[in-house]
Amino acid sequence: MTLTLEDLHGRVGDVDSHEHIPVARYPEIFGERAERFVESIEGLTDMMKMAGADDPMNLMADRMEAEEITPTNVWELKGSFAPSSMNMDRRPAVLEMMGITRSLIFPGLGLVALAMAHGGNYVGFPSASEEGMKLAEDAIDAYNEWAGSFTQKYPEQLRIVGVLPSGRPGITVEELVKKAEKLVATGVKAVQISSGLPPAGLSPADPAMDAFYKVLTDADCALVFHPPSGAGFRASDVWGHVPGYFFDVTAVATVLHAAEETFVNVLVLGGVFERHPDLRVGCIESGASWLGPLAERMDWLMATKQLGETPLTMRPSEYLARHVRVSGLGAFDEPIDKYVERFPALEDCYCYSSDFPHVEGMPYSMEIFYKKVAPMGDAFIEKFFCTNSQLVLR
Repeated sequence: MTLTLEDLHGRVGDVDSHEHIPVARYPEIFGERAERFVESIEGLTDMMKMAGADDPMNLMADRMEAEEITPTNVWELKGSFAPSSMNMDRRPAVLEMMGITRSLIFPGLGLVALAMAHGGNYVGFPSASEEGMKLAEDAIDAYNEWAGSFTQKYPEQLRIVGVLPSGRPGITVEELVKKAEKLVATGVKAVQISSGLPPAGLSPADPAMDAFYKVLTDADCALVFHPPSGAGFRASDVWGHVPGYFFDVTAVATVLHAAEETFVNVLVLGGVFERHPDLRVGCIESGASWLGPLAERMDWLMATKQLGETPLTMRPSEYLARHVRVSGLGAFDEPIDKYVERFPALEDCYCYSSDFPHVEGMPYSMEIFYKKVAPMGDAFIEKFFCTNSQLVLR
C-alpha cells in the first residue's frame, strides 16, 4: 500500500525555505545596523533586479503582509506576497497548512550581507570596501540575532539559518571560531558558510578547522550551504557566457554544485567526518545529481588504493550517507527516482524542499516531488519526505 501525501501530513521535513522580507523593510525589522548597510550600497535596487529579485519576487516592494493563510495562497503565491514571507510569527501556521513539521529557513538580508562581507563582486554587486565589509558584518550580526530569536521562539517548527563570513579576506580560524560561538549562542541550529572561498584561507580538512567544527557539534548545529555559498569558486564568469543566451549556461550543469561538491569531497577524504562523527552537513538548492558520481569516484579511489594510506575507517559513500543531505531542484524536475536507482547506498541523502516562497520552488512542489518518488515505494517515500531531513533539522 503506497503512502499518500495525506498520510505524511504533519510529518514532512523541509530543508529549503526562505524569509522574503523586502529590502525596504530591513530597517524596521532588523534595525539600524541593517539600515546603515543598505544605505552603503549604491544602486541597490538596480543590483537586486539584476539578481532576479524584481517582480514576481517583490524583494524591493515596501509592503505589508495581508494575505490569508489558505491552501491556495500558501502554495501559489510567491515572493513577498506569500503568507509569512516576512512575518515569522505566521510561519508555523503556514507550515502546519503545508503539512510540514519543521523547516530550514534561509535568509534574505543575511545572504545579501554575506556576499558583501566576502568582498562583493557577486551577481551584479559591486566590490566592497573595508568599511563596506564591516557594515555587512554588522548587518549579519543583526540578522543572526533575529534568526536566533525566532528559532528559540518556535523551536519545534523553525530552523532559521545563521550566516558566517568564513571567506572574508583576512579572517583567521580564531576569529571564525569566536564568531561561531557568538552565533550559536543566539539559538540558531543551522549555520551557513561559504563553499566557494576556503574557510579562513584554509582547506576545509585542515586540522586547524577542527575547533570550528567542534563549536558546531557541541551546539548540535548543522553546517549548511545554499546559494550564494559557492560565490568566488570560479574566478571568471566568462566561462558561462554564450552569445544568444540570457543566462549562464553552466549555472545548473556544472557551477551550481561545483563548490559544494569540492567542499564535501575534502571533508570526506580529509577525515573530517572521521574526527567529527556528529558533524551534519546540508547542501541545499545546489541540485542532487552530483552526489552519486562523487561517491562512486571516491569509493573507487579508495578501493584501488589510489589514495594511499587514509584516516578513513569506512567507504567514502558511507560517510556521505551518515553525514550529508541534499535537496532536489523542483524547478528543474530533478529525477530523484533515477538517482536512487543508480546509487541505492545514498537513498538516505535525498530530501524534500519547498523553496517557499521563491518562484523556483514551483506551486504545489510537494505534489510534484511526490509523483516523482511514489513509484519508489513506501520506504523511500517516508525517507524522502520525513526521515532523511531529520539529520539537518534537529
